[in-house]
Amino acid sequence: MGGSGMGAAVAGRAVLYVRISDDPAGSERGVDRQEADCRALAAASGWEVARVFRENDTSAFKQKTITLPSGQRVRRVVRPEFRAMLGWFAEGLGDVMVAYDLDRAVRDPRDLEDLIEARTLHGFKVRSVTGSLRLDTDSDVAMARVLVAMANKSSADTARRVARAARAKAEDGQWHGGWAPFGYKAVAGRLVVDPERAGLLLEAVDRMLAGESLYQVRCDWNKRGLTTARGKPWSERALDIVLRNPASKGVCAYRPVRADGTRDRAAAVEAEAVWEPVLDADTWARLQAVLDSRRASQDGWRKSNKRVWAFSGLIRCSKCGTAMRKQGPNYACTAPKAGVCRRSVNAAEVNELIEQAVLSVFASVALKPGGGPRGARGGALDALRRSLDADREALDRLDDDHYDGLIDKRAWARQRARVSERMAARQREWAAIQPPSVLGAGIDVATVADEWAGRTAAWRHDAAALVLEAVLVHAHPEGVWASAPRYGSDTPEVYAARQRAYREGLLARRVEFVWKA
Repeated sequence: MGGSGMGAAVAGRAVLYVRISDDPAGSERGVDRQEADCRALAAASGWEVARVFRENDTSAFKQKTITLPSGQRVRRVVRPEFRAMLGWFAEGLGDVMVAYDLDRAVRDPRDLEDLIEARTLHGFKVRSVTGSLRLDTDSDVAMARVLVAMANKSSADTARRVARAARAKAEDGQWHGGWAPFGYKAVAGRLVVDPERAGLLLEAVDRMLAGESLYQVRCDWNKRGLTTARGKPWSERALDIVLRNPASKGVCAYRPVRADGTRDRAAAVEAEAVWEPVLDADTWARLQAVLDSRRASQDGWRKSNKRVWAFSGLIRCSKCGTAMRKQGPNYACTAPKAGVCRRSVNAAEVNELIEQAVLSVFASVALKPGGGPRGARGGALDALRRSLDADREALDRLDDDHYDGLIDKRAWARQRARVSERMAARQREWAAIQPPSVLGAGIDVATVADEWAGRTAAWRHDAAALVLEAVLVHAHPEGVWASAPRYGSDTPEVYAARQRAYREGLLARRVEFVWKA
């Protein structure tokens, strides 16, 4: 048989499967070349290409721990497009599978057995450009099993050697490959400081030490169009990982891979790195203390309160008094005794109603003469607020000067540190003179409306709980439709406006606010 592996001609629809394990640049050149060769084989064989399944930068060897629908946790090679291809054949939408080579299609024995089973059940042919993958006869199947077992062992041996080499490099303080830490770039196999991303790292550190949250920083960065090293929007978890990476203080850390495929939290090796640090050790330690204290505070809140939605726990069923829980698009009553009450209300609508009511109350409190921070301490607080605003403007000017090349990185970092320390002192002074009745759960009632949009659900819940005792949800009125009637002459816009007004009126009849005195 020739290298094409064509054998007897098979008339019909060809389904192409192409895969490459590593493509850090995301160029997809490898899968493009495979697809071109597979298309050439299909054309030479008289097959019509019905579908192409592409898995770029996807391993056919590395396993992950996943949870099956039954709840069982298992180790599997995760390849969504490979599974989708098998489903395509199960629906009878293809007559022949074409891959570039055996090891491009399968490297895990379980995947091979699934392919063999699918081929037996649905009768499609299996071909490869190199001729290494055929499942026509028992001999073909047996040979495929042997070759996959050998390829799987080869991958395991390679993974073990790579891990040992990475550990040895870490012990010498050298970068051991992979994605460059945020703030650095790889040049000729070595890490060097990336001025732009190092500047962002220093900005995030300064803002965290000045009292801002991960949520505020990541929202600001996403609004500015900044992305992670992989080009994705920032999340709090991604930002936390970046800020905790010891590489930024010039320490090379190696965390071994555990049996379940995840990496240990604790580093097995920590050595002084050969690259230039972005942060000094003292600043890095202070940053970790801030991150740890906030994580402990959040963990404590989660343990004592399972709410993950701003108003859950405040929204209660008026019939049985049970706190309603977010379930899908609704808040639903989950009374302890099954069948007692199954009342529900649209979550988006009731959240909007509560938010408007709560913010209107805070607005009225902030405007009361002599109330809140406008009392005896008002003058000092206003002076602190003006000082903090001036410091924030100073930081913005420093950033502009640095990015425009007017000051170097060392001067920029030194001046930012001074301003940040001054801001931290002023924020501590603010908290010290704030009256307890105004500062509930770390919340200034005078600024709730301004802060609301950028705050977490936990913070919003605490703020609402300062003024709101409960939100009682009554039953849907009998004989009343859930939606507004639609008339034949209605345009989509007209009906949408009528529907919104109708739903608002209905919600006003069902929702009762119980305010704190």
